[in-house]
Amino acid sequence: MTVCGISLNLQTGDKKKTTGQAVVSYVMEAMPIPTDWGIGPSAAVGKGNMKLIRGKIPFVRLDLALLDVLYSPQEEPEDELPISPVEMDPADRILGKDRKRGVHNRQGSVDLFELEQQLRNRSPFRGGNGEDDYELDEDVQLTKASYRSAKEVEKVRSELDGMCRRTMFNLVEAGVVALFLCLIELLPAFGVPLPSVFTPEGAPVAYLLIELCGLGFTAYIVIKDLISGMKRLIARKFNIRAAVTAAMIAELAHILYMLLSVTLANRPATHSFAAPICLSVTIYTLNRLLHTLRVAKGFGYAARRGIHSEVLAADDSPIAADLRLASGSTNARIAYVVRTRQLHHYFVNACREDSSSAMIARVYPYFLAASVVTAVIGAVRGLFMEGDFLNVAFSALCAALVTGIPITGLLCLEIPLSHISNQLRRKGALLNGWNAVEKFGDTDAFAINTTELFPRGSIKVRRSFAVAEMEMADITTTAASVLIASGGALAEVFGQLIGDDAKLRENVDGIEYENEMGISAWMREKRILIGNRDMMETHRVLVPNGGLARLDEFEALRKRPGHQVLYVAVNNRLMGVYLLEYKASLSTRNALVRLISDGTNVMIYTCDANINVQLITAVFDVPPRFISILDNEGSRIYDSVTYAVTEQEEALLATDGSLRALSESIRGAVRLKETRRLGMLIQTVCFAMGFLFVAGLSCLSPYAIDPVEIIIMQIVFVLISMISVLRAL
Repeated sequence: MTVCGISLNLQTGDKKKTTGQAVVSYVMEAMPIPTDWGIGPSAAVGKGNMKLIRGKIPFVRLDLALLDVLYSPQEEPEDELPISPVEMDPADRILGKDRKRGVHNRQGSVDLFELEQQLRNRSPFRGGNGEDDYELDEDVQLTKASYRSAKEVEKVRSELDGMCRRTMFNLVEAGVVALFLCLIELLPAFGVPLPSVFTPEGAPVAYLLIELCGLGFTAYIVIKDLISGMKRLIARKFNIRAAVTAAMIAELAHILYMLLSVTLANRPATHSFAAPICLSVTIYTLNRLLHTLRVAKGFGYAARRGIHSEVLAADDSPIAADLRLASGSTNARIAYVVRTRQLHHYFVNACREDSSSAMIARVYPYFLAASVVTAVIGAVRGLFMEGDFLNVAFSALCAALVTGIPITGLLCLEIPLSHISNQLRRKGALLNGWNAVEKFGDTDAFAINTTELFPRGSIKVRRSFAVAEMEMADITTTAASVLIASGGALAEVFGQLIGDDAKLRENVDGIEYENEMGISAWMREKRILIGNRDMMETHRVLVPNGGLARLDEFEALRKRPGHQVLYVAVNNRLMGVYLLEYKASLSTRNALVRLISDGTNVMIYTCDANINVQLITAVFDVPPRFISILDNEGSRIYDSVTYAVTEQEEALLATDGSLRALSESIRGAVRLKETRRLGMLIQTVCFAMGFLFVAGLSCLSPYAIDPVEIIIMQIVFVLISMISVLRAL
């Protein structure tokens, strides 16, 4: 197929690069297919495992057969073309690092750098577009806040504290009014007599005025939300505020109509639905408070200066497919950890609407129409039974609109999110809103460094031997220089052996990790080999006083499963031997077990050949099928994206760097994603049951609908949702 003047050949296979010809191949990560490419399901047919899944190419090798010459051989000699799958972005791999060129042919041109940037800027996990994704106007303002300096942080923190205080005060006010109105309706139903002023039969005008004042005061408390909801109703962009506004306006009109009919036409008054509507507003305000408290508490972590450990999904990285290839799984959702100095876009992710709001936007137009139909049916029944058909129509409409407020969805989604977020913050992790849940709730594999598995103090040197004429102190200094330069868990161990003295370290060049064997490097024009027995035998290292048979003596020193032997050779001559003991701390072991128990595979990056699947299985007591060691290519890719500290990263999932915080945050995302599905199911059932209840009563009798039943129904639905969600957690 030809796209934007480029002939695309989709296939799987080995990497290839041809510099003399206009053909370049590289691996694309999983990504949304741009609409302007014109690739549909019928066109997504290729060789091997190529297929289109949910508008994405999960794994595909993309061959670009360019119709014209990409570059001139005089500009870019063939043997100097800097194509690297590790150090370069996909566009860099084609055109050369830091060079921006267009690909031209007779049909037009496309800038690969701009195309790559467009793909990176896509955010498929977000709920919607623009400001419509935010439920509260205050959230839209927060997304524009900056917290790069201490002064800005304090300003935002003071604003958040003020929002929490105002919302809490509004909750108390709305709760008192709702409790008062609910008692007026519930007490007579349970046989408790009330003064006639509180009943529509004894003093209809006084009763209606009390209901009107209570409802009006509640409307005043949330006036900003009602104004915003009215705008949403007019624009036909429905959300929870629009649902509350519709019910509030309908009941205000209902009470005013009954006041006029009582005073002018001397008609009897009926019970109003101010109590259930005020109860819904109270629950809505409680949801707002939980939301604001969660955002305010998490802000302290996001705004803290210093290095954070941010979890990234490989799907958003140019190295996604490369990492999958290295891991041996072409469809895994892999995540890894990078270090960053600053977390940004905290409010953009923390304040996004939840699935409840997204469902309301889709369902509420049909529900609103069904409510009007219910009111019409009630009015017809009122006409046939010689009742006040307008009063009956208002009653049916208000009762239906109250059930249209997602009273269960307001709490069964925010409560578990706030609960798990609070737990994770105490454990050193930040799970920032439903965006993070959506992104990391289906993680299949984690790529981690051995420093997370074996933090400081987990590896100890039990014995050491100088095999040849070199002093043990010099051997340790040499090994420490190489291991510290290469990184990993052994870097800290040998750093302690030399007292973390930077003056003792020497310059090291040409560091390479030889898969499952060890590290080779150059220092003072001497070849240094540090690894296991296989490395010594592969490189035919000279072993003094006994040859290779002496290695059996060193291997016999391993008395426990956690014991390993490390060899150090200089210029192909064995100089020193170290007996190492690997231990797992209780917290690290529990964290790894939790990750694996949730079905998450663990991919380990290591420069220590002694750390293998057998060692990890023995030390941590975990099944070997969930553990894999990254090979040379995978290690190189992983190291290229995690070694340096980035200036800033998206604030989605961040930890303090410990494996415990990492595992708990992933488990929290998985649990929340499952809980969200349950919460949405509960809300859908409550929607359907509430409407069927109201519609059925409207068809049976004009005055069969009573606010007492609506209040009890709301309370029952909330309790059911809370019990179900808490049990799921």
